[in-house]
Amino acid sequence: MKRRVIAFLLAMTMTVSMAACGSSSTSEETAETQTTTSTETETAEETAATEETAEESAESSEGGTFIVPINSSSITSLTPYNIYGSDDGQMAANPCYDSLFIVSSTGTRWYLAESLEATSDDGCHYRMKLTDGALWHDGEPITADDVVYTVNVLLDPSNTGSQSQYVVYDGDPIASVEKVDDLTVDITLAKPYSAFESEFGRIKLLPEHVFGGQICIKDMTEELNMAIGSGPFKLKEYNEGESIVYERFDDYYRGAASLDQVVIKMMPDLSAQEAALQAGEISMMRVTSQTKLDKYKADDNYTVYSIPEGHLNYLTFNYQCDIWKNEDARKAVCLALNVDEIIMGAYGSEELAVAATNFCSPENLYYNDEMEGYQQDLEEAKRLAEESGLTDMTLNYIYFSARPNMKETAQIVQQQLKQIGVEVNIQAYDTSEFFAHLFAAWRGGKTTEDTSWDLATNGMDSLNADPATKMSSWKGDLIQNGFYMSEETSALWEKAAQSIDLTEREELYKQLQVQMNEDYSLYPMANTNYVMVARKEFKGLDAIEKYPVFEDYTQITME
Repeated sequence: MKRRVIAFLLAMTMTVSMAACGSSSTSEETAETQTTTSTETETAEETAATEETAEESAESSEGGTFIVPINSSSITSLTPYNIYGSDDGQMAANPCYDSLFIVSSTGTRWYLAESLEATSDDGCHYRMKLTDGALWHDGEPITADDVVYTVNVLLDPSNTGSQSQYVVYDGDPIASVEKVDDLTVDITLAKPYSAFESEFGRIKLLPEHVFGGQICIKDMTEELNMAIGSGPFKLKEYNEGESIVYERFDDYYRGAASLDQVVIKMMPDLSAQEAALQAGEISMMRVTSQTKLDKYKADDNYTVYSIPEGHLNYLTFNYQCDIWKNEDARKAVCLALNVDEIIMGAYGSEELAVAATNFCSPENLYYNDEMEGYQQDLEEAKRLAEESGLTDMTLNYIYFSARPNMKETAQIVQQQLKQIGVEVNIQAYDTSEFFAHLFAAWRGGKTTEDTSWDLATNGMDSLNADPATKMSSWKGDLIQNGFYMSEETSALWEKAAQSIDLTEREELYKQLQVQMNEDYSLYPMANTNYVMVARKEFKGLDAIEKYPVFEDYTQITME
């Protein structure tokens, strides 16, 4: 029996109102409404003056250039075939390329696709309809051929070194995507996977005709740099290492955007970002400290937004070190820490982050909001630390130096563990060094012995609504060489991810969140917020509260 599977799924789990989607009302429409209301009390002359003022206001709110800084100094490709897991890559592509659809805990937002329906009860067969009238930026229609082509590109490991997680589900690639007609495709999975909709919907289609149907595209530099996209803005110019300039695409299928241009500015220096914001050279930036947050909140020239990032910062144990094979040692650390002190000390307030209770974020479907998380118990933690041998050694703690709030977090953890007699050395690493250590157990498809570190803090996103998308982070033979997972937890992962009964699936995922905590396999620290400050003249920046921000640029206007 056919059913609109995503709408039904979200109806079962929705706990907050739908986020705004689609094109926002223009300032001109607002002005006209205000004018109509005013006629009840104004004279004819006053009405004419009001209408003239409204027209001038509408004109001033149309157009403008919105300039977004990203922390990268370069973009691998203007065509987003390789942006999975890259926040900067997503932000750079969003003005130019639309997703099929976006699933979130607040609803499904449809873009290049208008529906996805299950065509059988086995959880493996679906039919997707594309939105009629959508065009590529060169005027060619977007069709089912582009869907089939894009999936084949994402499945070809020669493009990025592995098959994309958009089309691989719990280790199994999508079985088939077949064209039914110009606007319809049938999709078959190898086995049921609860997060299929979340993963597949985020695909940004690639134009088959631009690449001549070639599946291996990584070396097709000319075609990649054409950036023929599907979004509300099209490529105007690319200044390598500096900026990507997009201009409005007037034939956009959801209606032309208000802004004239969107510029993605490559600015890895955060101090340079702040100077540029104050000089009017960029339109917004992220802030990660309470001091800067308070500074801009007090300045009438700016608006401050706090958007749930769907991100978990956590402390993890290196399971290659024998000490962590003792549950008492992991438990001692978890009971020694005070998450509220970490939030206040490292972040400054709940505007920047809230205390995490489990491996999910509140933006996930099936989030278990009844959990309290670990509670500090210094007496019990000290006993377990002594009995497990933690107090007889010095632990090495590593963190990613470029990630905000991690240094402060490490220092607080160091002091809290000292209270139970555990000494900790702290080491900061840059990107390549940090992840080479953190993922040594499974990096490059093999395990490298690395016992140089014992503890680490890292972050994990929740770009997708369904927790099953985290399976690739926690499961697998190689991963479990460096990360602990009990047999009970592993079994729950499999059962929940493959459940096609929505009530059962929700219950299993809530059990899984409890079970992960009972493993003492990681310490959930912070669910972070994306706090940004923007110049006052820009509106609609929080129309969709999702990270990476600015999913829909038609919502943004400049007054």
